[in-house]
Amino acid sequence: MIDFNIGILGAGAIAAKVADTLEKLDSFRAGAIASRDLARANAFAEEHNIEKAYGSYDELLADPDIELVYIATTNNTHAELAKKCLEAGKPVLVEKPFSYNAKTASEVLTLAREKKLFCGEAMWTRFTPIVQHLRDLITTKAVGMIRCGTATLGYNLQDKERLENPEQAGGALLDLGVYPLTMLFLVMGGPPVQMSTAFNPLPSGVDAMETISMNFAQGQVGTVYTTMMAEMDNRIVLYGTAGRIEIEGTNLPTALRVYDYNNELLEEVFPSKTQISGYEYEFLAARNAVITGSTETEEMRHLDTMQLLGFMDAIRKAWKVTYPLPGEEELQDTSSDTRA
Repeated sequence: MIDFNIGILGAGAIAAKVADTLEKLDSFRAGAIASRDLARANAFAEEHNIEKAYGSYDELLADPDIELVYIATTNNTHAELAKKCLEAGKPVLVEKPFSYNAKTASEVLTLAREKKLFCGEAMWTRFTPIVQHLRDLITTKAVGMIRCGTATLGYNLQDKERLENPEQAGGALLDLGVYPLTMLFLVMGGPPVQMSTAFNPLPSGVDAMETISMNFAQGQVGTVYTTMMAEMDNRIVLYGTAGRIEIEGTNLPTALRVYDYNNELLEEVFPSKTQISGYEYEFLAARNAVITGSTETEEMRHLDTMQLLGFMDAIRKAWKVTYPLPGEEELQDTSSDTRA
């Protein structure tokens, strides 16, 4: 079988993990890497066994062999580069967060639909088999109706300069908070109708840690705790009317356990022994979308991306935190309304 050929924009840590995953994934290959620094691209290509290295993104986009582009650059560039991909006729998978606000994301997704090209968010957690199983548990009401959920995600990332930089859309919310939020949205059937939040900023103005409490449309409640200043337990607990579901690993699930209301373990699920890294599932879904002519995946629809970014816009507006980037003008309004 001919391999599905992926071009990678950006030569950072996440790009390296993806390249290593693609090398081990049947019927896929990382065919080209592009960086604004040709020497860095060449070094990356040699280390990860990639045939082509480019010193500009435009060169990669002009490569006729590339069937899907994966964007692995900093948050502030995602939307701009996604537009370039679509204008070049390339389907594109964009690393989370899809962009830094809903306005810029909407422009990209509108273009994708106009061009009839696949464009999706690489929210890899939602593509994993464990989370697909979670969807089934929610649908079948394995623990009754979910009434409450908590989700945490925290790492000590104080050495990551880009996360402190507002010009690169840094902060804990966009890099970490997207994971627990997207998981609670999936479980609760969409974004909340009301929220309250508190945060601690860094001297640069971006958020270092936060709590987000939410009320959902069907009367459920949820709370998210996120920080880039310390390690947390990084787990999700969903409380239903007939039991609870616990997930170890908010961003990369390593176990799912189902308990009844008597605290008896009913089911325990772990990743497949054939799982490479967890990143492979989003590429399998993206390839299927490209082959079938779909502009999105079922696992992470355009609607899901827009709801998530719209809600994070509302959070930052409540905090009065904006980035010195295009499309942030609407968030400059310092009203205190915190409803989603």
